[in-house]
Amino acid sequence: MAVTDLAPPKAELGEMTPAELVNLIRAECSRPGMGMYDHPIVNEMEAGTVTIPQLHLFTEQFYLHISRMLPWIGAIYVRCPHEDVRTTLVKNLAEECTGSYTDTDAHPTLLLEFAKALGSDTDQIVQAEQLPEGRRVTDYFEFMGLCREWFVPLSAIGIGLESFVPETFTRIVAAMRENYDMTDEQLIFWTMHIIADEEHGDEGIEMVSEYALTPDARKQVFDCTVETSRLFHDLWNIYKAA
Repeated sequence: MAVTDLAPPKAELGEMTPAELVNLIRAECSRPGMGMYDHPIVNEMEAGTVTIPQLHLFTEQFYLHISRMLPWIGAIYVRCPHEDVRTTLVKNLAEECTGSYTDTDAHPTLLLEFAKALGSDTDQIVQAEQLPEGRRVTDYFEFMGLCREWFVPLSAIGIGLESFVPETFTRIVAAMRENYDMTDEQLIFWTMHIIADEEHGDEGIEMVSEYALTPDARKQVFDCTVETSRLFHDLWNIYKAA
């Protein structure tokens, strides 16, 4: 049975408290085959069994995704009617594109620096094509940005992905230091996200509490977040093709 087959009916989702709904979604996104939680590549990094060619492919396709999803954050901004949320989105997008708030660099650029430390040809990465797994998750961000209420993709990002970042990226940083001789400077992409996303822990609950107010809206948040998690898992799983 697929994960989405286990979803409660929308009437039941509508009766949950925001915290109950977010906890349910996080539980779904923690299942095997979902998201980044306890992903096989993280376990293999910790074991030191991921090969350098596999890390090259993983980093390349992850870079292509994060660099190409950013325009759809802009689409969410355009469709959001709340000035305070739009202001937050502008700040987040500025950080993603320039590193202005963390005084670092654009987040895709930081990931390229990590790739360079692994010995990748970064010019080749920038010119590379997304593989099907990468295109599917990036295209899904486009779909959510244009075809769903603005709070749906924000919930999918915040609950389905960002809430798992601190634990997952902490494990990646430790594994890269211990097994691949990476330095703190080479790991900035990962370490700065640990700090940044620790501050987002309650944002998913706030998003659901303030904006996903109907059973239909709750159902969209549930379905899109779980699907985003599934597609993201496939993106990270691409390392096995190397």
